[in-house]
Amino acid sequence: MKRILIIDEDVDWLLAMRSFLERSGHESTLAATYPEGFELLEAVQPDLIFLDIRPGDPGGLLLYRKIRESEFASIPIVVTSHYAGAPRLYQPYGDAAFLKKPFQLSRLMKTLKIYL
Repeated sequence: MKRILIIDEDVDWLLAMRSFLERSGHESTLAATYPEGFELLEAVQPDLIFLDIRPGDPGGLLLYRKIRESEFASIPIVVTSHYAGAPRLYQPYGDAAFLKKPFQLSRLMKTLKIYL
């Protein structure tokens, strides 16, 4: 069973993602704040991270950069955002997959197959 850490301030979205991932056979841990997400990295040792980045809110981008500069840099990150321009924000700090919200479950499944 693969471990997935999901970091997003939208609690309803977190719960929907957990429901889908657990039905798909994955263990998921949720973080509703960016500081909580970083704290959980060591405890969870995830195989994959879903991280929401919002324009105008530097928290997600700062966390992305912090992860990429830490001992957790090798963990794949899938950035999720309603903002189509999000990749321009995080790519200077390292590459990541990107899913624009809302996304189809088929895209989520393809992403999981690639990174897990």
